[in-house]
Amino acid sequence: RLALQIAQELSTSFEDGICFVPLASLRDATLVPEVVAQTLGLREQVGIRLSEQVRVFLQNKHFLLVLDNYEQVLEAASFVADLLATCPRLFVLVTSRTPLRLRAEQELLLAPLSLVDAVTLFYERAQAVRPQGDYTMPVVAAICERVDRLPLAIELAAMHIKVLSLPELHERLANRLALLRGGARDLPTRQQTMEDAIAWSYELLTQEQQRCFRVLGVFVGGWTLEAAKAVCWAEGEMASEESILTLAALVDASLVQAEMPVWGVVRFSMLEIFREYALERLLEAGEKEQYRRRHAAYYASLAEIVIAHFGSEPGVRDAHFALAQELPNARAALQWAEENHEAELGLQLAGFTRLWHVRGQMSEAERWLERMLALDLWAREQGVRTAPLTLRIQRLYGLGRTLVRDGKVERGAEGFAKEALQLAQSIGDRNGISNAFVTLGLIAKASGKLDEAKSALTEGYTHAKAIEDIGLMNRAQVQLAEIAQMQGDVIRATALLEEALANAQAMDIGWDIAMITAQLGHLACQQQNYALAKARYRESLVLYGAFGSPNYIALCLEGFAAAVCAEGHYLQAVRLCAVAAALREQAQAPLPPAERAAFEQTVATAKAAIGEPAFEEEWAVGSKLTQDEAIDYALLDVSE
Repeated sequence: RLALQIAQELSTSFEDGICFVPLASLRDATLVPEVVAQTLGLREQVGIRLSEQVRVFLQNKHFLLVLDNYEQVLEAASFVADLLATCPRLFVLVTSRTPLRLRAEQELLLAPLSLVDAVTLFYERAQAVRPQGDYTMPVVAAICERVDRLPLAIELAAMHIKVLSLPELHERLANRLALLRGGARDLPTRQQTMEDAIAWSYELLTQEQQRCFRVLGVFVGGWTLEAAKAVCWAEGEMASEESILTLAALVDASLVQAEMPVWGVVRFSMLEIFREYALERLLEAGEKEQYRRRHAAYYASLAEIVIAHFGSEPGVRDAHFALAQELPNARAALQWAEENHEAELGLQLAGFTRLWHVRGQMSEAERWLERMLALDLWAREQGVRTAPLTLRIQRLYGLGRTLVRDGKVERGAEGFAKEALQLAQSIGDRNGISNAFVTLGLIAKASGKLDEAKSALTEGYTHAKAIEDIGLMNRAQVQLAEIAQMQGDVIRATALLEEALANAQAMDIGWDIAMITAQLGHLACQQQNYALAKARYRESLVLYGAFGSPNYIALCLEGFAAAVCAEGHYLQAVRLCAVAAALREQAQAPLPPAERAAFEQTVATAKAAIGEPAFEEEWAVGSKLTQDEAIDYALLDVSE
């Protein structure tokens, strides 16, 4: 239909006319010249090939030849190349799900409709079926998104408005392929159902390409070339170049999309409706569990290196962002491990919770840690294979820390940390012992038991120093510094933080540098040294910005706002508070209770100083700033 519309719009632009040649029913590429000749009205002449007749007929004409549905006759691409080479005024418009790969070819990739166009199309088709319907735009938009804004899928969905309300239609579209049937009878057979439309492209693939397409359905939210190679092919099963060519063929067939490089790595993705089809074919082939296991195993191996990507050099930061792109796959793998009682893989995959923590998504990190620990406990009770005890220890104290940072100490945080300590002591795991003590110190501090916290943190620091774990030593010192600060010992707090910062800088541990620098900012702010506080916050913002940690960025912005508010720069303070609140809302990372009072005091002070109208205006401006814009705004420091 798009090709027909283009032909109609260009009907007066070509002196010698336009010819539309439908090729959907053709399977034999050698018959393409014959079909074109027949459509042009040429009669077969003895001794002259039809391709030659077509060439002679078009040689001197200013003409548009539209060849529709060329993907199943690609072997006839040379026919098009010959025409273009010998007919200088000829233009050829080819519609195909696969490019012809000609030198003169200019590809125009058709993306799904914009949301506005998708909603308009649905409304038009639904009105034709039920003119008096109540078409609530948000629900219509959700329906269009659920079918990937594909025109055929939208039309097929709209036809069901006869018997389903909009909410019912949206709910039933959770199983897209089962519902998207019953197209208009005057459409080609392949467009009667969405499944047939996808099958048309699938059946044109080689067997190996079909297998690869099926397997790629196990990915959620996209994948990298490395991930595809690891999951689709066993080691040594296929040469790297051949796997690249197979993936490229799926991109050419418009079944897979290649996205522009992010952090230097090309990502691939698949429309959800194609993914549903791929998974159905995978299940049909009896391969689903095999490749879901491979998928989970790949991401379990990736989870093991998550904690290593918190240094300072740019390459490590890029790796951190690349890992963050894989969180949808991590969720899918964790869910599969839980459903299939794969305790070992599940506990390994729980390493991804570090990324959820960094991004401020504490509740999700907490949920997965609890579920994988429960699965691991079940496996140990049943005598089923699971991960080493050291990994259970790591996840136990990790859950304890997550609960502390999410303000949920009362939800068993101390019990998890104590179990970690007991297990670590039973097997002589010195790393586990030191981490468990530090976690117990965090819990005691959050509960207001400062002496108990100081004792546990000191014990943790001693064990960490014995095994030369600089990162853990730093974390213990930061907490001890906070306790000293709370007890009014500013000199002790400063000394602890500066020592920890020097250690972190010497080891180039970027995350620790950001954390300690922010804490030094808080300390300077408390001492009313606002210039130093702002300088510290700026340093920390740059680092946290590189890691993409919205809740920690918000923490620095809140501190910066307090500093400029104390200096009398109220407009800037309001804007910074607004963007910090917006970042926390986006990350679903509310302010910890202990810090909420200080934030509310900054907001109240600034609001009282500038009045309601100015406050509302500045808050609205700040709320719209992006994360990067907020950092730039703080770095600029308009107060100076």
